[in-house]
Amino acid sequence: MSARKAASQAGLSDARWRQIVSGYQSVSGAHVPVRAPAETLARMAQVVGVSPEELAEAGREDAAQELRETRKPSTASGSYANDSTIDAIATLLATLPPEAQDEVLRRVGRGEPNRSTDRTHGQERQAS
Repeated sequence: MSARKAASQAGLSDARWRQIVSGYQSVSGAHVPVRAPAETLARMAQVVGVSPEELAEAGREDAAQELRETRKPSTASGSYANDSTIDAIATLLATLPPEAQDEVLRRVGRGEPNRSTDRTHGQERQAS
């Protein structure tokens, strides 16, 4: 997997991914240390298959705990809790501004029909 694809799946820009991986960012020509927040590092680890144990061994117990939490089965989501597509959508949703997240969740909650397959006599069905 390319760094670009991994960054995208983790909900990060390529540049931010590189900063975290290298451990520094360049600010006005000076190298400034970078330490990823636990939640960000956990998302990165999940994308590339790093285990909570490996994160803990690397001295990031905080990120290891975050990763453990994301792996816990959710009773609300049933058998979909470990579905990689659901994880990718959740990661993408987390990158949106709060008002956009609310709009997406509103639309999903409303159960809008799939307009490409839900047609009645050649016309799109209107949601009531």
